Amino acid sequence: MTVSILLPSFNEATALPTVLEDVLAAVRGEAEGRYEIIVVDDGSTDESAAIARRYPIRLIRHRSNRGKGAAIRTGLAHATGDLIVVMDADATYPASAIPRIVELLAHYDLVRCSRPRDTEAMPLVNRIGNRIFDLLLSFSHGLDGSDHLSGLYGLRREALLKMRLESEGFDIEAEIGIKARVRGLRATTFPIEYGARLGAKKLHAWKDGVLILGRILAMFLLYNPLLTFVTPGFIIMLLALGGAGVLGQGAFLGLDVHAFIIVSLGAVASFQLIVFGIAAALYGVEAGYRPARWLVGLSSRPVRLGGALLGVITITIAAAYIILLFNQWIAGGRGLFFATRQVVLAATALVFGMQVVSAALFLSIFAGRLTRLQKAPPVEIITPLDLDE
Repeated sequence: MTVSILLPSFNEATALPTVLEDVLAAVRGEAEGRYEIIVVDDGSTDESAAIARRYPIRLIRHRSNRGKGAAIRTGLAHATGDLIVVMDADATYPASAIPRIVELLAHYDLVRCSRPRDTEAMPLVNRIGNRIFDLLLSFSHGLDGSDHLSGLYGLRREALLKMRLESEGFDIEAEIGIKARVRGLRATTFPIEYGARLGAKKLHAWKDGVLILGRILAMFLLYNPLLTFVTPGFIIMLLALGGAGVLGQGAFLGLDVHAFIIVSLGAVASFQLIVFGIAAALYGVEAGYRPARWLVGLSSRPVRLGGALLGVITITIAAAYIILLFNQWIAGGRGLFFATRQVVLAATALVFGMQVVSAALFLSIFAGRLTRLQKAPPVEIITPLDLDE
């Protein structure tokens, strides 16, 4: 299998000669044409590009600095190898680990190199940050192992392309790790030595740390919609009804206008959360993930048609009731309006019915795809070891 080695680089003129010589030495003696080395110059203002041109590699340049994630995505778009190895171009990672990564990719879909936890070559704040992020990734996304933000790793190109990476900066490794876990990729790690970087550091501990944290939290919300949106939506709905009951002294038909407003806001907000959770789950399906059973159940024909019918009936009754109330007000001489509670309740029912119909139509768009994906066997990347000799 052919291998593309991606080296994202931004102002790495000091380290690049060492890195390229080490990489070329690591792959020397391999089958001719098996390896390609791609340096993605991310808008460097130093001599990085000129240095890269001295070596037998491919050079791709960004006109301006766009970030590490953007550089990796550009390299991936131009790579031709079946396997992709990504390595930082700051001379901190040993290029000698590349053949081992390629060897393990015959058995795994993702191979990550793990740095020593207490290495003195890494600033203390970075070491603390890595441990915190490892804990967050383990707790929120179930990632196994450690050093998930390592800058030396390898994947199968097919699997990497299907991830549809979006990160622009140093949050790229967190995105890859999370999506690999969601897709059920087979992953492994092995320890490496980590050296002091050559040249000025590019990662800003606090600024980039916030970026990575935001990526982890955003993907947690996106890929756990039942926990983060749907369930809270039902809880808010129950709390709204409970609060209205307290204000109404337990007599539902005797609720005052303030209680009705609470019911209205709670019902609308809670249902919006539920719909947003459904949208997040559908986004995950469009990104290639297997749909959850609850999502398939909601998209079934009886549920969709029943929901749409219920919504239409609710809209019709609510609209007719509002028209009736205003006709009565007009017929009564357009004086003081005393049916505020009834109007609030009817308007809430009207909005609720519209949301139910919208959700049913929204699910109908994806219903066929959800059913096919739910019935299909899990996708697995076949390796030579999986085939009969």
